[in-house]
Amino acid sequence: MIPVIDFKSENVLEEIREAYTTVGFAVFTNCLSDIDQQIMNLWFQKMKEFFDLPLKTKKKYGYQSETNLGYSVMGAEHVDPDAPSDMKESFNYSDTRMDPSLWPTEVNFKNSAIASVKIADALSLRILEKFDTILNTGTTLVDAHRKPYNTTRIIHYPSYKGELERNQMRIGEHSDYGTITLLWQINDVPGLQVQDLKREWHPVPYAEDGVVVNIGDLLQRWTNDYFVSTKHRVVNSHIHLPRYSMPHFVDPTPGTIVKCLLDEKPKYNPIESLEYLNWRLAQSY
Repeated sequence: MIPVIDFKSENVLEEIREAYTTVGFAVFTNCLSDIDQQIMNLWFQKMKEFFDLPLKTKKKYGYQSETNLGYSVMGAEHVDPDAPSDMKESFNYSDTRMDPSLWPTEVNFKNSAIASVKIADALSLRILEKFDTILNTGTTLVDAHRKPYNTTRIIHYPSYKGELERNQMRIGEHSDYGTITLLWQINDVPGLQVQDLKREWHPVPYAEDGVVVNIGDLLQRWTNDYFVSTKHRVVNSHIHLPRYSMPHFVDPTPGTIVKCLLDEKPKYNPIESLEYLNWRLAQSY
């Protein structure tokens, strides 16, 4: 089971510890203010307006591999290199690295997009603060993400009734690359599943105004496998229905050297965070 955790619960630290040392995923509720939630809801409307644009128009804002930003057509990415391409279209954006030419002009959503990043960044720091407390690492994780190299993505999984290739899914099995990922499940369409350490798959529950948070491979390295980064996927169980989501991929300030945070023998060699991210991204596109 993927736990649903009240962010303001008295037992939140112990619930977080249990979730992220066993399955690597949790759904947080009660973690945004009413105003921030209203801002996010407005952004979700603007996001759908963008995906409703003609494909020719969306292609004007095509994905730039050097920045990992822009629009990707359906089938452009396969996060599982051994599987067919993913059944989704997406748009990556950032409040600090965005080429101005990538902001769509047909839909007035730049301001809402930037506001969504600010809200996600602030929540990321609040979560990392709790991780620092659990790990007894002072402010190490928070400090490494005060000027983050974050990427936010909006995803549209279109309804589909055609033929599928063998092992083709809405998104294939993968683990995330960075520190943590925040994911908004924008509409209540099932499909997201997580594999626990026993290799059993579990559905991720939908919680209204909730935020799914999972560990990335970089944080697993950083914590010497104490926090676990687990595989997840979006299966085709409800492929006849459109699904929307918004992951916010959290990565440290470029130049951050990721090495064992715990007082024990390291399992991994130190690595620079952006170098690691770029290496992983090169395998997906």
